[in-house]
Amino acid sequence: MNGSKAGERTWLCWAGLAGIIVLAAALRFAGLRWGLPNELHSYSYHPDEFLTIGSSARMAGLLDGHRTIDPGLYNYPSLYLYISALAMMVANGYGWLGNAANVYLTARVVTVLMGLGAVGATYWAGRVMFGSAVGLLAALVLAIAPLHVQHSHFATVDVPSTLFVALCLGFSGLILKRGSWRDYILAGVMAGLAGGTKYNAVLVILAPIAAHFLSSAPSSTLSTVEGRGRLARLWRRLISGRLWLIPACAIAAFIISTPGSVLHTNQFLGGIGYEMRHQAAGHGLVFAGTGNGFVYTFTSSLWYGLGPALAVSLVIAAIWGLWKRDRAVLALLAFTVPYYVLISLSEVRFARYTLPLYPAAALLVGYLICDWYGALERWWKPSRLALVSVVIFWGFITLVYTGMVNSALSAPDPRDVAALWIRESIPNGSSIGFVDYPWYYSPPITDDIGFGTLPQRQDAAKKAPYNIIIFSEFAHAGDWWAQGHRPNWVILTPEETRDAERLQGRIDIPAGDRRAVDRTLEDIRCVRQHYLLGLSGKTPVPGFGNYTWYLWPYGTLPHDMRYALSSVEIWRLRK
Repeated sequence: MNGSKAGERTWLCWAGLAGIIVLAAALRFAGLRWGLPNELHSYSYHPDEFLTIGSSARMAGLLDGHRTIDPGLYNYPSLYLYISALAMMVANGYGWLGNAANVYLTARVVTVLMGLGAVGATYWAGRVMFGSAVGLLAALVLAIAPLHVQHSHFATVDVPSTLFVALCLGFSGLILKRGSWRDYILAGVMAGLAGGTKYNAVLVILAPIAAHFLSSAPSSTLSTVEGRGRLARLWRRLISGRLWLIPACAIAAFIISTPGSVLHTNQFLGGIGYEMRHQAAGHGLVFAGTGNGFVYTFTSSLWYGLGPALAVSLVIAAIWGLWKRDRAVLALLAFTVPYYVLISLSEVRFARYTLPLYPAAALLVGYLICDWYGALERWWKPSRLALVSVVIFWGFITLVYTGMVNSALSAPDPRDVAALWIRESIPNGSSIGFVDYPWYYSPPITDDIGFGTLPQRQDAAKKAPYNIIIFSEFAHAGDWWAQGHRPNWVILTPEETRDAERLQGRIDIPAGDRRAVDRTLEDIRCVRQHYLLGLSGKTPVPGFGNYTWYLWPYGTLPHDMRYALSSVEIWRLRK
């Protein structure tokens, strides 16, 4: 009878996981063609995809017919690039890569599949650490997490890294429970592969290391290990060969997944050095004046990336687990806390930087719900209904929010609409003004105007069939107008103006940033004084006040969650 019940529970778990995977797939495949190259633009509207796609396409031999194992790019590790290159070779062999859009789409499918793998791996990690119920809840949390869903649509390294993070956490759970040699080896390998996908994700190695030391406790708490016994046990754990297997296997897996680290050391160090300088210098005005990084990571990146309910639950779960001294929670926090500190110290604060935290966050939220459910059962059983009702309500609201964010990926893009209007309404040779050189956020007035690095975009602007006037090229704000360089048309986008307007009048930002703010605002004032708005378009997204109904007290999505929420204004010179 007991075996029958156990088999029924197992069947229900697998059915539940299958349903979660189907939901996750539906959310991630919907809108997967957003921003792909078309007859209007030869590049993706995602600002970083040209780097990963170009590197993978080069290795697959799609650019010059010669395949190579050198990605030529070390701003990112190589594992995701290799997997995408392999997918491109297979797709090309079957004749599926008939145009640039399909090249991008192939790499995006790789991201989706690895994101779905992360959902499944998070279930497994939860089952190992806490039980099947936590595993299912954790998988559901990751399946509907807004940022994870949205960035599963892009050919970038952030979501793929969550697969290996989740697997490493699962093997950390096995180290806690049994600690076989295989568990240690595979935990190290997964940590190395996580770092081989996204450099800072290698910090997940702290989870199996913590599990190694925590597994010395005979029960679920540390309080039973006292005095000399604890010190002796700690020393034995420190000199254990199994412990040192973790970093050894991680290093080996990283080198295998990113062989350029030893084959092309100078390029490898150059790529890492560039990213480190970028993190220290900031990202223009985008993150200027955003305050304390530790606060911002929660109130912006996690608040919007997980949704308020899950973000608050994550903090409560961490406190609850610490109070209970749960060994599995402590192992998770051994990774999440240092990683949180690392990204919060950076001057560049993209929401996507938090994605490696998401499997651990999902596990902690699942743990909290199940642990409270068990506690309420012992205290007052009817109160369990209230907890279940709250969980269902906030889960539904989070799913709705995710769907709203996701819907922008399927909506008509204002950049395409504006580009068609420009090509039909503005004659070749006309002058068009921009605050700065056109980029991913600008309407593609030519098919390559927003592609690539700044030198590439500068060259494309010179070759455009229009007379492109760049306001930032003049010595002072408004010089373009004062010196008679008065374009017939001006194109403005929020990506060029929003941060200057946000920082207007701020004296707590560096002097250089204040000058940049004043200059941009003066150029905008000049446009609005001398030009009339001829065309305005925004991405049509269902919702209430740009999500403020749910995300109070903040009403603006993080910078890298707005890639699909484009807006374009075209101004014409007053006659």
